[in-house]
Amino acid sequence: MEVTLLGTGCPAPNLDRAGTALTVNVDGETFLVDCGPRTVYELLRNGIDPGSISELLFTHHHVDHNAAFPHFVISSWTAGRESLRVYGPDGTDDLIEALYTVYDEDLAYRAEVGYDARGIKDIEWIPVENGSRFERHDTTIDALAVEHSIETYAYRFESPNGECFVFSGDTRKLDTLADFAENADVLVHDAHMSPVGDPPDDSGEEFVYERYQSPYPDEMSEQLAQTHCTPEQAGEIAAAAGVDTLVLTHFPPYRDTGAIHAGAAKAFDGQIIVGRDGLEIDVTNPTQTRESNGNHPARTTGDNLL
Repeated sequence: MEVTLLGTGCPAPNLDRAGTALTVNVDGETFLVDCGPRTVYELLRNGIDPGSISELLFTHHHVDHNAAFPHFVISSWTAGRESLRVYGPDGTDDLIEALYTVYDEDLAYRAEVGYDARGIKDIEWIPVENGSRFERHDTTIDALAVEHSIETYAYRFESPNGECFVFSGDTRKLDTLADFAENADVLVHDAHMSPVGDPPDDSGEEFVYERYQSPYPDEMSEQLAQTHCTPEQAGEIAAAAGVDTLVLTHFPPYRDTGAIHAGAAKAFDGQIIVGRDGLEIDVTNPTQTRESNGNHPARTTGDNLL
């Protein structure tokens, strides 16, 4: 089982971090989890054919997790995909229906020029609720309701040979999530409430840095702390779950990756990875993390594997 972090950012625009998305590859079958901004481009950058993905799971429907959905659906279809199952909470059906409404003429035009209607006119919505379990291609996928500002789910993937990967989605600290992730090989966990770092040199994003160079205002921070985790809280979940490796994700721009690692290490003594776009993780041997084969722009924000 291999996990590729396609996007490790949040709604704030950031050239170094795309919107939330990752893939889970089990014996050659690729599952896409979330579909945030730039997902299709990050699939290509990581050498993953969008047309090979027929299973998409949504944790929830915030813009940084679903904005690339129309682009993914249409581009993967024209790349040869013949079917698509979309798993997600209430509202997933509305997202699919919006695709058909907004892009009706676009889809009709593509059908006229020769694209087969299979895979676009028959998208299947699989509703997700707390405790849902799905069996796909010998992979078991379980869902847990977590606590965010809207209905949100964590997912646990288990392969036939016992490999286990868990993605928290966006959530505040939950004891039930520690139980859900028990003995997982790898846990990718929200650490949005992270300390601020320095901006990249010559980023061309000064207007973004001006907005995010300081911690959130007190009132906003208090609100976000009810729906997201700090690195230390993520570390506490990982420790309680007994996972081997904790990967932190969902960062605002310009965060201090050294301080993020140190925060998680206060509570967790296993392997800690500060996630970054394009990171590939071998679930059975997480120490063998590597960059994708894509040509990612140089990272200048100190986003190192720590």
